[in-house]
Amino acid sequence: MMNKTLVRPAMIVVPLVLGIFLPQGARFGFLTDPLLIGMLFAVFLQLELRELAPQPAHWIILAANLAIGVGAYLLALTTGSRELALAAFFIGITPTATAAPVIMNLLNGRVGFVVSGFVVTNLGVSLALIPLIPAVTGEFTVAFALRVLRNLLVVMALPLVAAQLVRRFHPAAAQWPKRYKMVSLAMWSALLFIVSAKASKFLRGNTGTSLWIVAEIALLAALLCAANFTIGALIVPKRLRREGSQTLGQKNTMLTMSLALSFASPLAALGPTFYVICHNTWNACQLFLYDRRHSDRAAKTAGTPEKP
Repeated sequence: MMNKTLVRPAMIVVPLVLGIFLPQGARFGFLTDPLLIGMLFAVFLQLELRELAPQPAHWIILAANLAIGVGAYLLALTTGSRELALAAFFIGITPTATAAPVIMNLLNGRVGFVVSGFVVTNLGVSLALIPLIPAVTGEFTVAFALRVLRNLLVVMALPLVAAQLVRRFHPAAAQWPKRYKMVSLAMWSALLFIVSAKASKFLRGNTGTSLWIVAEIALLAALLCAANFTIGALIVPKRLRREGSQTLGQKNTMLTMSLALSFASPLAALGPTFYVICHNTWNACQLFLYDRRHSDRAAKTAGTPEKP
């Protein structure tokens, strides 16, 4: 039983570790969007469009997302390190990850809530970043708006439209994701390997960076990760705690890593990079605990004698 409960967490941890030792994997970065699209297509196959309607809790999560980003920046700025402050900003301001619904699907939670949270936070944060990026960096170009638009259209709209068309002409397709859950996790594993390899390649190419500031950014990412998952669970109704935690805690770091590199510095981009390790470590723990709980429950059920 224990070996079975370790399979899914291992599919998150192992690719992260492999990426650290195999920075050459960064060359497969062109697969990032196809993998995300494939995972979201599987998630959207299970959804009715009416499930995507925003709830009051989504706006609360968006407000928390923005407040944590700005608050983390202002607090880190008091240390006198602008680089640390920028790293804090790009960690805290990051909206919900495109893969958050995938993890929620694996945990058998309310996928529709997390998908709506992805839409609300990504649109809301994107609009907010238009004035915020100049405020914290002093730089901005039209390329930002185009990059965000492309991200939302390609990664979000394309799989959503495709999934709804497939459901319309082949209703039985709605059962595919439940039947092939491990396929989505395998795609997520491949994506984690690529992200980890990119981070490893960046660190190896910047050997002159102070280890102290790198350690500070790593610690900051861990603290903000713990804060996000905790706050997300506390600011939503009790029945949505797991979904609220995932929506605020799992971040679209690919977006803010790109923005940090474009408008700030490689050092600031380390913030979202370290966050990748933090939130996926938590995801691995979630899957392990979920699988172990269900394995234990199945074992008890199997061992219960039938009533005469």
